[in-house]
Amino acid sequence: MANQAKKINGRAISGVIVAVIAFIIVVQNTASAEIQFLGWSWNMPIWLILLIMFVLGMLLGGVVRAGVRKLRGAQPKTP
Repeated sequence: MANQAKKINGRAISGVIVAVIAFIIVVQNTASAEIQFLGWSWNMPIWLILLIMFVLGMLLGGVVRAGVRKLRGAQPKTP
């Protein structure tokens, strides 16, 4: 039981560190940039672009991790 508590605390600490670093990067990049994608273009703040990419990366990481678990036949972890 103590091992599981340490693992949860380690994950929580890692999550907080990543969130703080992401927040610092977002706060320091307030200029605007033009994004071009398949003929469309948008002007938006760099912090918003970074935030969108961060969230998409986290979602994609979760999807890939779930796919790997499914291929290995492992049961998903329940909290």
